[in-house]
Amino acid sequence: MKLIKYAFIFALIFALKISNAQEKYTPEWESLKTHKAVPEWFANAKLGIYFHWGVYSVPAKGGEWYPRWMYVPDRENLWGSEIYEEHRATYGEDFDYHDFIPMWKAPKFDAKEWVDLFEGMGAKFIGSIAEHHDGFSLWNSKVNEWNSASMGPHIDVVKAIAEETKKRDLKFMATFHHGFHNMFYVKPENSFLRPVSKYNLTYDNCEVPQDEKYRKLYCNMDYAEAQDLWLNKLNEVIDAHCPDYIWMDFGQRFIDEQHRQQFLSNYFNKAAEENKEVVVNTKGDFFPTKLAVVNVERATMEDITPNVWITDFILGSAWCYDKTKRTAIQPAKAIRMLAEVVSKNGIMLLSAGPMADGTIPLEQVKAMEGIGAWMKLYGEAIYNTRPFVAYGEGTTELKRDPEDAWNEYGGIKKGLNNLNAEDVRFTQNGKTIYAIQLGWPGASQEKLLTTFADKAKHLKIKSISVLGSNEKISWKRTKQGLRITSPKQKPAEADAALVYKIELKN
Repeated sequence: MKLIKYAFIFALIFALKISNAQEKYTPEWESLKTHKAVPEWFANAKLGIYFHWGVYSVPAKGGEWYPRWMYVPDRENLWGSEIYEEHRATYGEDFDYHDFIPMWKAPKFDAKEWVDLFEGMGAKFIGSIAEHHDGFSLWNSKVNEWNSASMGPHIDVVKAIAEETKKRDLKFMATFHHGFHNMFYVKPENSFLRPVSKYNLTYDNCEVPQDEKYRKLYCNMDYAEAQDLWLNKLNEVIDAHCPDYIWMDFGQRFIDEQHRQQFLSNYFNKAAEENKEVVVNTKGDFFPTKLAVVNVERATMEDITPNVWITDFILGSAWCYDKTKRTAIQPAKAIRMLAEVVSKNGIMLLSAGPMADGTIPLEQVKAMEGIGAWMKLYGEAIYNTRPFVAYGEGTTELKRDPEDAWNEYGGIKKGLNNLNAEDVRFTQNGKTIYAIQLGWPGASQEKLLTTFADKAKHLKIKSISVLGSNEKISWKRTKQGLRITSPKQKPAEADAALVYKIELKN
């Protein structure tokens, strides 16, 4: 009788496994929306990094959109680029974008060195750019002969970063910006979206090489073929690496719905096969937020959001390396923005800009080291936390800029650079509340947290300490709120932010 019972149980388990294996995502929104948009690992990570590196790193001027501006004589556009004339003055009339490829050698590229830096900064997910708007893939592509493994540096960049990242307890991300590629150079008669937007991002007089051998690089193809190539590129990276996160730039909104759905079903099914919980973001509305994380560029939200979101910022002076402006983000500024973002249920992604030879500029290295120094000491106030009953309080006004070119994608930018010690941001992990003061207020300075007289008035406090300090600090609960006093001695790295650890009774 027991044998029959066990046989029945095993048969049932086997049947359930077969049933689950057959439950695949289909390229329809109803099926795709069953995908969990935000796995726990992503909600806990809080900080990630990737990089902009490619053929455009050779001229190292005018940003990663150099391959477009160099072909646009009409400068009456959003950015007022002067790259067209400068390119011809520097390289000559007949020097095309593909002529930069042999110049991209990257002798100093070291995936381990890069990932060491990224991990040391405190990033919990690390990415490689897979392809930008220029049509040049950074992996060993079979569908696109224009790739970094076959020419230029002869390096499979995506594979190198993926393998190095996966050796550690970190998640791997690949970024795709290529949905925008097939609208850069298309002739007016072949354009599938004109005008694309109020910013006039396509050009009637944009001339690129028409030779058949360059057709994929410059997207000299019709809309249907360009979209198939878009999907096939994604499928190659998914099949080879199945990234934990595929980051998408806003250009995917120019891809038709059927191709977008097919990409998602391919990605989600591959992840299910590998027992991975994966993430995809939407910058705008090209994916439903039921299955994707909202991304806003270099911005924050007005208040705490019910769903996790992500924002991306520049580590250097531009998305890619710019030899004309060697600056990097101030670590204190990055930490304050990180606290602001996390307090509102967000995640921050930074982008490095390596030089063409594979060197990460010293100013960017120092910025990462500075961020990492604070995160090593006070990361508990960031990682694995969730929003408190209020995101924070303070005097700095954050507001939407109606003149911002990317305002249509949401997010608030004005005021982010001004966060200071008058501002406090809250995070929570269980019975522990972290009050992150965005700067050192000075020794023995009192701060009133009015949230504890309002939204948090029901909470009973057990103890308060300052991370990085052995001093017993003074605090008092009043009708006006919670009065806390900074320590006499400044803790290490507190110029960026001071962290009060508030333990609750209930």
